[in-house]
Amino acid sequence: MNIKNKLFLLAAGFLLAASTLFVSCTNESLTEAPAGPDEPDTDNSRTEVQLILKNNLTLKTSVPASRAGDAIATEDENFIKTLDVYVFGSLTEDGPYTFQELHYYRDDASLTHLTGIKSFSFDLNPGAEANTTTGLLKLTKGLFVKFYCIANRTQLYGVDATGALQPYDYFSSLVQTAPGQSANTVTPGVPTETDFLKLQTQLINPDGATEDDIFVSPLPMTGAYTTPLDLTDFSSATRAQIGFRLSRMVARFDIVNVAEESRFTVEGISMSNGRSASRFFPIEPLKTKDETNGDLITYPERKVKPDMQHKPTAADPKLNITQGAFYTWPSLKDDGGYLILKGSYDVNMSESQPVSYKIPFKQMVNGVGTYIEVNYNHRYTIEITKADPVRLEVNLKVTDWEEDVELDDYTPDNDFDRNTPLTLEAGAQGAYVTDKGQVTLMPEAASEFAFVMGSNATLKSELVFQDGSEKWLELASAPVSRATSQNTKYTVTTVDAKLTDVSKLLPVIIRLTNPASGMRKDIKVFATKGPEVTLVKEEENTGTFDAKTLTATIENTAGKTIKLHVVSESRSDGAEPPSITTGSTAVVDGGITWLTVSENVDTAAGDYTLTLGDAQSLPAAATVTFTSTASTMATTVHVVLKEAPPAPVP
Repeated sequence: MNIKNKLFLLAAGFLLAASTLFVSCTNESLTEAPAGPDEPDTDNSRTEVQLILKNNLTLKTSVPASRAGDAIATEDENFIKTLDVYVFGSLTEDGPYTFQELHYYRDDASLTHLTGIKSFSFDLNPGAEANTTTGLLKLTKGLFVKFYCIANRTQLYGVDATGALQPYDYFSSLVQTAPGQSANTVTPGVPTETDFLKLQTQLINPDGATEDDIFVSPLPMTGAYTTPLDLTDFSSATRAQIGFRLSRMVARFDIVNVAEESRFTVEGISMSNGRSASRFFPIEPLKTKDETNGDLITYPERKVKPDMQHKPTAADPKLNITQGAFYTWPSLKDDGGYLILKGSYDVNMSESQPVSYKIPFKQMVNGVGTYIEVNYNHRYTIEITKADPVRLEVNLKVTDWEEDVELDDYTPDNDFDRNTPLTLEAGAQGAYVTDKGQVTLMPEAASEFAFVMGSNATLKSELVFQDGSEKWLELASAPVSRATSQNTKYTVTTVDAKLTDVSKLLPVIIRLTNPASGMRKDIKVFATKGPEVTLVKEEENTGTFDAKTLTATIENTAGKTIKLHVVSESRSDGAEPPSITTGSTAVVDGGITWLTVSENVDTAAGDYTLTLGDAQSLPAAATVTFTSTASTMATTVHVVLKEAPPAPVP
């Protein structure tokens, strides 16, 4: 990206009055808004942190060229009008983190609309290194901090208690009692980091015309520095540095068309089956309500001028390219999204008729169509090759939006097969691949597995954790070959410190994405668990079972029973024919004899009957352990006796 900043003019009298004050200052001036209540704001309470934006952001107006000589990002697309850096702090490195303060840049020197918080304005400047932009932040000391940065969108939105989307302005800064001292305590700020990550953009109004409905420059961008920065040492005078990239949250569509040859002049472009909003961190497209119940929408139409739909000339080689004709939130493959091109078709030299064409996110190669995902920070070129009154033929090309990183045109040979069965490398510990291609992994310190994926393009790899889950896995990748078809080995290991609470070891997705095609392969990893236990309902049986607490309750009467249904894993040895290991065992723990359990089950699913021998003195309790034969993981059920009802009066 090549960022252009507007220069704002100050009154001449102010410049004259201030000139003597700025002689000894750096060119990274800091303007402070009023500090929050009860917070000291002396130099000693704050420390300098150099912000470095690392993705080819510059302040000059020229646009760097790609390797092919074409500017990938237009000057307007690189324009930064606003930049908000949300800082979250915590007493400990592991959190929890809550809102601490806001640092913001405005091209017109205006103030943030958020009130009653610690907020400080700053300037952006060209960095000392090429293709960097810097800003000098002065942060309150005393805590570990994280940084979340949003460009060109100052209003965030959240879902209220009624489920309605509302502007979110409920920020309040945390308060420290004794920064830099061991007795320091913190009154948490609002929001928490977890709640902040749920915030999103405004919904697109299909009938609207604002920047939230029809995307125009300046475009929304985000970036984050989430490795905790230690600002607890008041004795340190060293200026810290943080650096990260900004990513555009939208995808861009260019149109290549010579109207004289195709006989079609594009006049408008829209998108159907599109996402209506996006989260900021991570950039994740959203439906109108939620992933399950939300609706896909048709975007408002954006007009396309005919100026850039002519045959190129030596003087103007881009006369056939409409750059940035349309911008959208990312579109998932399963959404079935498509573009709508409207315009006029020349039937003959003197007659034209209005036409409308659907362009699915699909690429045709040798008559075979492949649907793709539309990813953020990517450029998609629609090259119109032929048109008639009912049909439009196009080529769809994909380019990374970053300067000097142009992707090859997509072909099936430049992709990986999402349907290739997952095979673990030798040496896997505690891991097993199910018949659905998912991995179950023992939640133990030594557990790990590796697999190899081949692709002609370098795949992006990441772990996707659910809300509320511990980050209990780590992913590392290293290429094992650099041939025409590159194979990359991915290694997954458990994080020892995150394994203590099994209830928080939620399923994790290993996501591999081809940046050229947008094709994605998701591999789900589950923490191996013991057998699933549920109640078998029987008439006149007074026993109960709480599935959440795994507690079975039996009436304290001799001979009373409860029947439980147990489902365990089945595992194959992969041979032909395969040998299947399955079934479960059940044991009453602690040598208790007043409770018995029926015989072991040698099938994946089966029923166990727990029987009370003689009535016991209350309270009385026992535990029964059900163990999977295949995985060796166990589930413990607590058994509690309840008082028998009084005998009926004769």
